[in-house]
Amino acid sequence: PRTREAESPSGKEMEMIRAYLDIIQIRMGNRLRYQIDVPASLNSLAFPPMLFQPLVENAVKHGLEPKVEGGTLTISAHSENGKLQLALEDDGLGFKGERSGGLGLANVRERLAVLYDGQAELILEERTPCGTRATIKLPNHG
Repeated sequence: PRTREAESPSGKEMEMIRAYLDIIQIRMGNRLRYQIDVPASLNSLAFPPMLFQPLVENAVKHGLEPKVEGGTLTISAHSENGKLQLALEDDGLGFKGERSGGLGLANVRERLAVLYDGQAELILEERTPCGTRATIKLPNHG
């Protein structure tokens, strides 16, 4: 039901992600480390509900869980040139040559296209020596 809401404060979305990661951390133990670095000044900005969650789930499921030693996930946000930029970095297994993504990534891209009429984007990048960086950029309002 939350995905039907047009917008939610970004701070509320980060609370939901923190709760999800706390649950996953119970299962993975010290194999999962995470940090959320979102300035309080951005907590009231409008953000589509449950848009960032699939990226976090993908990072855990495909990047960190299968890695024997686990890894670290970092979420950061800033506002630049009228755009809210929310980034997720992990030091997991990375793309392994797969760039198209699955249903979760397709849904995120589709929602961005519909909600922001081409003015928002999802950028996926491989990190060196390992891992992935996913960045969502969208108009900063709210």
